[in-house]
Amino acid sequence: MEKQCKWHFKEEGGRDVGPNDPVDEKFKGMPYYSIVREAIQNSLDAVRDKSEPVKVDFKFSKLNRSDMPNFFELEKHIIQSQEYYNDNPNAKRLFAGMLKYLNDDNPGERRLEIPCLKISDYNTYGMTYVEGITTSPFYAFLRAGGVSSKNQSSGGSFGFGKGAYYTLSPIKTILVSTVDENDKAFFQGSTILTTHKDVNGNKLTAYGYYDNNNGEPVNNAEDIPEIFQRTEKGTDVLIIGLWPEFEIINLMVKSVLNNFWLSIHDDKLIVQIDNIIIKKENLERIIDDYFKNEFEHGSANEIETWNPKSYYKAIKYALNSDQFQLFEEELDTIGKVRLYVYLEKGLPNRVSYFRTPRMVVFKRTNRKVNGYAAVFICDSKIGNDILRLMENPAHNEWKKENYPKEEGSVSKISKKAEAAIAEFINAKLDSLSKIKTGKKITFIGLEEYLSIPEDLLEKEENSEFEGMSADSSSGKRSNDITDEETGMITSEIDKSPVIKPKIKSHPEITKEFDMDVDIDGENKVMTGGGENGDGNSNQSDTHEKKGSPNSQGEQSKTLIKIDFKVVAQFENEKLYHNLIINTPTNVSFAELELLVGADNDRSDGIQLTYTTVGETLNNIIKKVPLIAGKNLIKVCFADNIKHSIKLKAYEIH
Repeated sequence: MEKQCKWHFKEEGGRDVGPNDPVDEKFKGMPYYSIVREAIQNSLDAVRDKSEPVKVDFKFSKLNRSDMPNFFELEKHIIQSQEYYNDNPNAKRLFAGMLKYLNDDNPGERRLEIPCLKISDYNTYGMTYVEGITTSPFYAFLRAGGVSSKNQSSGGSFGFGKGAYYTLSPIKTILVSTVDENDKAFFQGSTILTTHKDVNGNKLTAYGYYDNNNGEPVNNAEDIPEIFQRTEKGTDVLIIGLWPEFEIINLMVKSVLNNFWLSIHDDKLIVQIDNIIIKKENLERIIDDYFKNEFEHGSANEIETWNPKSYYKAIKYALNSDQFQLFEEELDTIGKVRLYVYLEKGLPNRVSYFRTPRMVVFKRTNRKVNGYAAVFICDSKIGNDILRLMENPAHNEWKKENYPKEEGSVSKISKKAEAAIAEFINAKLDSLSKIKTGKKITFIGLEEYLSIPEDLLEKEENSEFEGMSADSSSGKRSNDITDEETGMITSEIDKSPVIKPKIKSHPEITKEFDMDVDIDGENKVMTGGGENGDGNSNQSDTHEKKGSPNSQGEQSKTLIKIDFKVVAQFENEKLYHNLIINTPTNVSFAELELLVGADNDRSDGIQLTYTTVGETLNNIIKKVPLIAGKNLIKVCFADNIKHSIKLKAYEIH
């Protein structure tokens, strides 16, 4: 069955390779989410017929040890790698984990079947191989690190994305079978271990290859083991061994929807994960199945909290009504661009950025308008080429500093491109902010003189947001570009006018445009899934399990749904924040995490020095009893400064 394929490790002729892999660190936090993004990006970069969609299949299977004895000789090299780095704690953990995965916990026993994930693409060029040509796609993907064969329009061009395949495998091993555009077949397996010595004491390289061609790719279709043979143009990648994970299919489907909904909507991509097929015709239904509402929680950088629904609607319903706006413009530097905007209260005030591959590059918050989701697209050739060079290796940002330097300085082209995009988006959002009608009168700073904070909080209008809730304090609007955001409310707090009680002076009244920005107002925290979540959960609205007690009896946390208000007031030169928390049920033991929310999507915990309820630990209040209804907790931060606060609430079991 193996057709005499076996492992080949060349003798090490250079420096040793240890157990620490920086590329592995990039993907190990969310390996299933990452493999979907990287694999589909690779397939979209190799489209053969652009009039037809690319199809990518993710299928789970098992590899039987008895069918491939030569392949599982890999275990000897794992043991030799462990012995070579016997005193290295990282190596001990790495290789002990590999051996445990292959053999379970019982000495002398072997795991007979190894779970695998097969990723297959169709309507692609496949990967050709020419010995000695370093631009060959097969060479760049399987036999080199930090090398890419992709062109300038590609989604990925640094050659690091392939690390996602190895990261998902507990034994860091994959097999590749491909048929190129000339119907030429190639096959080889690859593993990444460490430098080690064989039984004869010869020092061997960390990189091993499984084939029957003396360490070179098999280039005759008949010599490829039958179970790995492929007849149609395209590529199969088989990841050997899989890390256990809760709701794997759910994670992978969400990664497809979050990262590639635009490709699918434009009929450029069809994805199948197990028995779930995602294509243009059923895209909206699948999004509705996995995301019950339109709202995003968390920061724009927390991809696990992304929700594609509002961005998809911005595109699908463009110009259907005043709620769905479309702006198009030809920019001098990067050519034609488009901005789709969906206006709706409670949306995350974010722009999702795309170029030609139609994969989300990143999202960025911009609070010029409150309550919108927007999609920015640049798919002109000149713009796509410039923006590709402005990306980092992770392909999740555009920054002028990433563009190739001009005589050691930041490129003028990248500066102009970055500024042009910011100016275009800010101008269009500015035009939308003027559409907002109505004004309101606000007494700024009044809370400093109130002994009962609830007086300020009588039946204000609630706005529902999913996940983390932020109490928005007044800030300074700016068109300046910061490191993380463009044209947003900065964290610089305007000095509030002094308002004294009536017996001393008349309060100063300021007016502001009604853009739905609350000042010390109310925000609803809806954490978890269920009807209000973003997953397929049947649990109740009030509690959404995010963990359960483990076998050692350790405590677990459950995110809980609450209403949250905050008012700051001075007492004896101390600034206190009064938290008014409403919960629908009694919670015997709650834990509250308070985060200082700057308006650039970053949250930092500042130490608490005082609380009237519970115990403080850094920025967390522990052992908090909450009763059904209203709860008042007074806290003080170490810096004695007024803050915009984000709050996460958990029930402790």
